[in-house]
Amino acid sequence: MAKKRKDGRLQKKFTFKGKTYFVYGHNAKELFNAEVKKREELEQGFEKRDNPTVSEYYDRWIAAKEGKVKEATLWRNRKIFAVVSEIRIESAKRSFGEMKIKEVSIDDLRKIQTLLLEERKSITVNDYMAHVKHFMGDALKERIIDYNPCVLLDNVKRTEERARDTYHRALTIEEQQTFFNCDRCKSSYYNNIFRLAVNTGMRLGEIGALKNSDIRKDTIYIERTITRTDSGAYIIGEDAKTEAGRRAIPMNEQIKAIISEQKEINRLINGKVVSMNDLLFKAPEGGLLMATPADREIKRICKKVDIEPFTMHALRATFATRAIESGMNPKTLQEILGHSSFNITMSLYGHALADTKKAEMDAIAIII
Repeated sequence: MAKKRKDGRLQKKFTFKGKTYFVYGHNAKELFNAEVKKREELEQGFEKRDNPTVSEYYDRWIAAKEGKVKEATLWRNRKIFAVVSEIRIESAKRSFGEMKIKEVSIDDLRKIQTLLLEERKSITVNDYMAHVKHFMGDALKERIIDYNPCVLLDNVKRTEERARDTYHRALTIEEQQTFFNCDRCKSSYYNNIFRLAVNTGMRLGEIGALKNSDIRKDTIYIERTITRTDSGAYIIGEDAKTEAGRRAIPMNEQIKAIISEQKEINRLINGKVVSMNDLLFKAPEGGLLMATPADREIKRICKKVDIEPFTMHALRATFATRAIESGMNPKTLQEILGHSSFNITMSLYGHALADTKKAEMDAIAIII
């Protein structure tokens, strides 16, 4: 029943999903059209809120993470979802992102898994599907869905060699000596970067974020790292990769020599003593250090000396392995590497400790 207001317009109230709404119009036709439009808007809003597509739910799910996780994590997660959401599910005749989240079945997820495997490694596919499991699990907690089909999804069996056994591997002593004694390595712009990484276990992002002011009292203080913003741009972050990543690394004579040499190079390049806030290591063109150019330079040197290519991360693994072989306490190694837990250190480098234990046991001769 319409009611006339003091301003001359008609007012009508109606209920939708148990709530009362009002519409207004100058005549019966306007009032009718206003109610139809309002009901459509409410229906669409209700549908989007309580029965969203996968993409609609993901957009508000990831938006809720802003400010709670690192921007680099948000950027990576959005990149993963952009790939997964575009995969077409033929049985639904639309992409995964366009499907209603309540309609997603285990068969759909297995299809996505299979299609991803055609172009990606098993470990990458498992990472992608783990992200799907994460937001689908939260959709269940929010009661957007009544059942999470991801609980039936098994990980893909790893078929490739582990990165830590190939391009992320710890170098043998022979490989290490061959690489660093090569003239191409000695003359490389990245030489001091390579040497610092293998002598400290620092990540490339930490080396690239190192300021002159972070070197004091014969100690390297790691306070920050190069990271990515939500938009994918590289910046110097305000903190380290993790809380444990903020750490102090005492400098031995070899590390001191590397730092001193780099400071002199920077002085010659700039024609003056650089300020305390200046970065100690930069890319050849003066910007932030990036992994891809550094890894590309390593590959060139490896080709020159005929050893299997590796990455910057392999120099971190090499430091850890040499440290254990030299008798460093694994707990001390954990702190120097900036691992958040002892288990991480042991899962990555425990094999080196096992080899060292065997050598030490072989050296024992107990007379009985």
